[in-house]
Amino acid sequence: MNYHSALLTGAGLAALATGLATAPAAAAPLTGNGSNMVIPTINPGAPANQARATPTLVTGGWTSSWTSPAAAAWVGSFSVSGPIPAGSTNPTGLSRYVFNTLPTNVLPTGTFFRLGDLDGGSATAEAFELRAFDSAGGAITTAWLSEAVGVAGVGTGTAGAILPNNMPSWDFNSTTGLYTFTGATVTGGNPSISVYMESLTNIATLEVFRAQAFANFSLHAPLSVPAPGGAVALLMVGLAPTVRRRRG
Repeated sequence: MNYHSALLTGAGLAALATGLATAPAAAAPLTGNGSNMVIPTINPGAPANQARATPTLVTGGWTSSWTSPAAAAWVGSFSVSGPIPAGSTNPTGLSRYVFNTLPTNVLPTGTFFRLGDLDGGSATAEAFELRAFDSAGGAITTAWLSEAVGVAGVGTGTAGAILPNNMPSWDFNSTTGLYTFTGATVTGGNPSISVYMESLTNIATLEVFRAQAFANFSLHAPLSVPAPGGAVALLMVGLAPTVRRRRG
């Protein structure tokens, strides 16, 4: 009786190792400050996501929502007071998001925050201020956003390449929990890019202040992923040795 194991070939192992080596690392918390946010070394562009539904009102109270194929924890509606912080014809000022009607009563960790067209193209530099609060109403003062996980759009480099100096500046105040993003340090022309970050903690309430009308802010939900036993199981099958029994 002989037993033979069918193992992943050397070429297959090399391909797997290459894939793991080139996979994007988890984004680090966005702390401190700097003149230009860092473009991810492996830039996927806009991550797979669903943007919030666009409401019809631009001032006062309004609601927004996500539907399938957004991940289940995001499917539902939430309320906002103040102007929509996007669109060149919408008013500027403070918008306050309340997430207690979402499935988990908070905006879940892993939400994509998008800053769009944040540069110096207006009369004064375009800017956003963001603050997040927990379910008890306290300001979140640990770094609650990640470094950029994706950058998409048209930069000022060759063939529209996005250059480091096309990225906005940032400042995180660890005492108040306030993030400030501005286009004052964007140079090299007039890029039109979107910067995506991930939230690193659950958020009960979010405040967004938009200083200029041409910059855009929006929230994006990650899409649902295959249930366990799908792609993961297939990978395990590919790696696990199989045993064959030979009759003789």
